[in-house]
Amino acid sequence: MKKYFLTITLVLLTLVCCRGDEEDIQTIDQVLNLYIHNSAGQDMLNSKIDGSYTSVNLVDLLDETALKPITGYSLIKDADTVTYLDYPAGAVRLLQDSISPEEKIYYSNFIIQLVTTKNSVTTTDPDTIRIEYKWTPSLFQLSKLWYNEELKFTKVQGQRNVVKIVK
Repeated sequence: MKKYFLTITLVLLTLVCCRGDEEDIQTIDQVLNLYIHNSAGQDMLNSKIDGSYTSVNLVDLLDETALKPITGYSLIKDADTVTYLDYPAGAVRLLQDSISPEEKIYYSNFIIQLVTTKNSVTTTDPDTIRIEYKWTPSLFQLSKLWYNEELKFTKVQGQRNVVKIVK
């Protein structure tokens, strides 16, 4: 009986001692919500609206395979039924700068192909997106976004990663 008690106590003590702190958990904040409107405010990602894009494709510029399609994104309607591109991840990320062992900057580059079809003619409008991510042991987050080489987003702590583009 003493053997069982000692074994159970030893197992419980090991489990309690090996339990990690909650501080060891890394917060991940990388989901991008991209809205595209024209100058009149029309939702350009809603394919059911005349004059809007009929489809959207993402193509990775950093993948070893040239222009590899990115998967995992989707077009979603928000509470106001406005369509946006929900991009959680998928493009290759490369290390841009290792500021220290505790802070690093990564980046992704990809093309967003905005496709329109009018009178049976398909046209593709390719734009570029560059995303910069900040990494620390406790946080991985989208920190900046450039759309066609123009800075369009800088992270504000506690806010969602929402980018609105006017085309």
